[in-house]
Amino acid sequence: MRIFFFISFLFATKVISAQVDTLGKKHLIVSGLMGSIVPHRAEMTPLIRGYSFGGSMQWMKRPTMPKWRIYQRFPTTGFDLYFSTTGNPEQLGYQSALSYMIYRPYGKHKKWWYGMGLGVGYNSKKWDLETNHQATVISTKINCALTLHWQYRLFSSVRHNHLLGLRMTHLSNGAYQLPNLGTNQFQLSYTIQPKMELPKRPMFITDELPYYFSSRIMSVQTACGFKETFQPMGRKYPVWNVQANYARLINYQHRWSVGLDYLYQPALEKLYEENLGQSSSPKNWQQWGATLGYQSIFGYTTFAIQQGVYLKTDWKSNGPFYQRLSIRRNCMKLAKINSYFNRLYITAALYTHWAKADHFEFGCGIDLFRR
Repeated sequence: MRIFFFISFLFATKVISAQVDTLGKKHLIVSGLMGSIVPHRAEMTPLIRGYSFGGSMQWMKRPTMPKWRIYQRFPTTGFDLYFSTTGNPEQLGYQSALSYMIYRPYGKHKKWWYGMGLGVGYNSKKWDLETNHQATVISTKINCALTLHWQYRLFSSVRHNHLLGLRMTHLSNGAYQLPNLGTNQFQLSYTIQPKMELPKRPMFITDELPYYFSSRIMSVQTACGFKETFQPMGRKYPVWNVQANYARLINYQHRWSVGLDYLYQPALEKLYEENLGQSSSPKNWQQWGATLGYQSIFGYTTFAIQQGVYLKTDWKSNGPFYQRLSIRRNCMKLAKINSYFNRLYITAALYTHWAKADHFEFGCGIDLFRR
């Protein structure tokens, strides 16, 4: 019955997508999905009881001519609406998400594509102490959604491309409320995509480049998040963070960066009491770190991965290393008020210790200089 639903979804969405004018700038793209949640912790294994089925509908913008799209080989950008079962609807429920997606081609003939997405997810079932106490996976219905999607173009018809891919969709609340193991859905995808080739015309690239291709950028930012440590459904503790980063251009697609971190985590007071039986002071809640990062440039939007090491911390239980996945967006509309405001940006990040999420951060920053 589920296989029939999966095939019917593909047929229905093919009819819908065929009605879209493929000469327009935005297009409807549809995918059918089939796979499973992959347990990354032993306590999740009993909850994985079957295959998941679902689909996604994307409203994507055809590549245009800004310089960043030229250097990124004309990626497509837009929004992704996702729905899937979990293979265990009684305990894990159903999942959906709305995300902003970027797809970039790879290879000479543009047959391979990889996509990244970040958005808001919804889980219809959550853990609770009364009716769903065994499903110790996600304790909130609203979560952050992270998507990675690899696709290969199998063949093309007159108006469509047909792609086979592998999609990973991760839902997590970033330890805002415990338990928070999160879910990783790995699913095979079959995608019907209207052709979005650019019209054939001459291209002219000038030497005058936008600031986001600056060879060196020095920035500072501040961010705040909330997390729960003990007991589940207990108090939410703030997390404060200040960063200084220096980024150097590798090419017009990527940068490397180095930085210094300062974190202030009042939640450590509770962990000292419960785990070590010790009292602590604000001095013990401070952490200093250094980071080495890698950035991908998509115009005014930047995706970054940072590997960090604690230089000074009294709390040793999480080990010496941490990671941060982040996205930043420069506030270009504010530049209409004053040109200096194009140095301002907003940011969101997931702070983790390997596969264990510590907290989400939301903040703002400024580029002190760009050259």
